[in-house]
Amino acid sequence: MSRDSAFALLFDEFRQISAPALWLVDDNLDFETLPAVNPSIHAFTNRFDIYQGLTERGWQCDFCDGLESVTANHYHTALIRIPKEKARAHHLINQAAAKLVANGKLIITGMKQEGIKGFIDRAAKAAHSSADSWKADKQTWAAAVTINQFTPLDDQDYLTLRQAPRDESFHFWSKPGVFGWDKIDKGSALLVEHLRTLSAGVEIKSLLDLGCGYGYLSLHSHRLLGAHVSATDNNAAAVAACWENFAQFNTLGEVIASDCGKSIESRFDAVICNPPFHSGFGVSGDLTERFIQSAARHLTPEGVAIFVTNLHIGLERKAQPYFQEISTPVVTEHFKLIRLRQPR
Repeated sequence: MSRDSAFALLFDEFRQISAPALWLVDDNLDFETLPAVNPSIHAFTNRFDIYQGLTERGWQCDFCDGLESVTANHYHTALIRIPKEKARAHHLINQAAAKLVANGKLIITGMKQEGIKGFIDRAAKAAHSSADSWKADKQTWAAAVTINQFTPLDDQDYLTLRQAPRDESFHFWSKPGVFGWDKIDKGSALLVEHLRTLSAGVEIKSLLDLGCGYGYLSLHSHRLLGAHVSATDNNAAAVAACWENFAQFNTLGEVIASDCGKSIESRFDAVICNPPFHSGFGVSGDLTERFIQSAARHLTPEGVAIFVTNLHIGLERKAQPYFQEISTPVVTEHFKLIRLRQPR
């Protein structure tokens, strides 16, 4: 991953912190430039991989989507590298402001092309204050805003699950913070359309949904195949939404917070996946390969893995070291379905 200069600006502030501080972490974290542990800083993240990475390095860190259980008026400083999604960014700013002592400092960093100057202006206006801004270069900005009174920014009621996307079978519960939270992904719909055909000849009692999101593939897999479904995602918002859909529609299975299924030991008769190729602000070809590796590790010898990807993703080539049988039975104008069997 390329170095993130917005994190560098944020990390510069870590060295000056000695009173209790709140660090809200989202999207990609530049672990290579992460400074030494500061015991005054308590990190919170909605990404399970970041939670694991920070705790393994000795940081105080919680995995969660909101800060309801965190004591208000406790922290002297709050630090945010602005995330990609606007509603999430506004939510983090609101949460941080609510947890600061009077005249506490909110420090935010980001890139000009991500709209950081707009976030700085809105945070200062909400705090009825001015922002002390500085920059590393023309593209990378930071600001400190003093928080006394604060009018919350519009975060689309970020934490609240609501019935958003729907199809002929389900009206799904979802929320901002889940990738594609208010729509049905066309690639996933294509996989569901062909799921029975592509899994024919395989006895499927258990199924793993890698990168489950709000649970679209999980619910349809249970409906079509009757399998026990284990759904997993790296994102706390997705895990919460998927659990709600399992409960609302009596889906047999469980939802597990895990980074690409890394913490799951079981093997499954089927693995389904619509792999993300975006990670935070970056685009990663390695991310697709990690999902393929996970599918091979979790699939029984007689099982079947079915992936859906955009046409430009060379998943078949990436799968060759991990599967003996690779086919592309369905190709449309924008998507393809890849069927994988016999993990190596």
